[in-house]
Amino acid sequence: MIWGKRGWLVLWTWGLASVIDPVRADDLLTAYRLALRHDAQYSAALAQRRAGDEGLNQGRAGLLPQISFDAQTSWSETEYEVVNGAIKKRRQNRSYGVQLVQPLFRWQSWIQYQQGGLQKLLAELQAKSAGQALMLRVAEAYFNVLNAADVIDALEQLQAADELQLASARKNFDLGNASIVDVHEAQMSHDRITAQLVKARSDLVLARHALARLTGRRPGALKRLGNQVMLSPPEPVDVEAWVMNAERDSLEVQTQELVLQIAGNEVRSRKAEHLPTLDMVVSQNMQQSPNVSTERSESAAIGVRLSMPLFSGGRTTSSAREAVALHQQAEYELEDTRRGAALAAREAWSGVMDGIAQVKALEVARVSADTAVRSNRRGYQVGVRTGADVLEVQGQLSDFVQQLAKARYDVLFAQLRLKAAIGALSPVDLDKINVLLE
Repeated sequence: MIWGKRGWLVLWTWGLASVIDPVRADDLLTAYRLALRHDAQYSAALAQRRAGDEGLNQGRAGLLPQISFDAQTSWSETEYEVVNGAIKKRRQNRSYGVQLVQPLFRWQSWIQYQQGGLQKLLAELQAKSAGQALMLRVAEAYFNVLNAADVIDALEQLQAADELQLASARKNFDLGNASIVDVHEAQMSHDRITAQLVKARSDLVLARHALARLTGRRPGALKRLGNQVMLSPPEPVDVEAWVMNAERDSLEVQTQELVLQIAGNEVRSRKAEHLPTLDMVVSQNMQQSPNVSTERSESAAIGVRLSMPLFSGGRTTSSAREAVALHQQAEYELEDTRRGAALAAREAWSGVMDGIAQVKALEVARVSADTAVRSNRRGYQVGVRTGADVLEVQGQLSDFVQQLAKARYDVLFAQLRLKAAIGALSPVDLDKINVLLE
């Protein structure tokens, strides 16, 4: 077999692409696994969780001993007046000290230690919420690519049907069995579909780029949803059960509940600034040449230090009032979050149930439109239907095919959103959808 330059160029380009892109996101789970490693938003959430984990250590530090070391050196000059004149003496003073402070009673530090534990839990919840959001974003981007490809397939089939109709109209016009109007209408429909295909192909390219943004790699040929997919309603079917679970278990609700606890602890922390603190203080000091008559001195001390705040210009009282107001804000935000979670569960539940009904209706409509296309084509051949009639039903069939494909993706995505609404979305749910891909 003789290869031309074009053939070798195609082969070289294909080989280079396989080297650059060795891992191809060919199904939903593969895309998700790639996104776990490459998505910037999820990586940022993990970094935030690691930062939040340090809150507990920082809070514990306020309860542990604090050890400090101090060193100081200075030079002094002393002049003495005597009978025969004046005498000047210069000396260098050095001092070293080590101090240990062990808190015995600092109520504010104890509250801050509790805050650190809550901050750690909050960071973990936020990371889990980011994980659910990543699954939803990957699924949405994946379905957008599939839907864009389905639109192109439907338009290409419609374009092929319009080309046949255009050829038939021209033949009938040449035979004198049809007017030029049929030819013009068929040409207009063909040109319109050509323009729509340009837009559809552009949408597919953008959708693939959106998926690549999550996965970090250019997606290959993705597995697509089969035509005989059975869509099942959620379990349980009762929407109120989902709403109740969402109001209790939604990750957003759990996060806001922690925010409320943190705000409550902040009120206690501000009020604790009015309380005294009690510390044990242990110190060891050494001085060289502390005065003219002493060459070296050492001292050690152990004791208890009580500190009682008396007046700070009203700052402590103002901070306490501010914390109380922020706590009330957190209460209102928690109530709004619960209502939002309930609404999200209802919307997702309706998306599943109404979507399933819509899919069934569109399947029937597609069959009816297919039958209408065949009937109108036969009618056109025998002269009882016009070319416009054939073009119209062909367009309706294409619309039903596109709507049906999108409705299926919407149902699958609504199922994921419903699980996310109650904080239960996991990779297992992606796997259930992944097995439906072919």
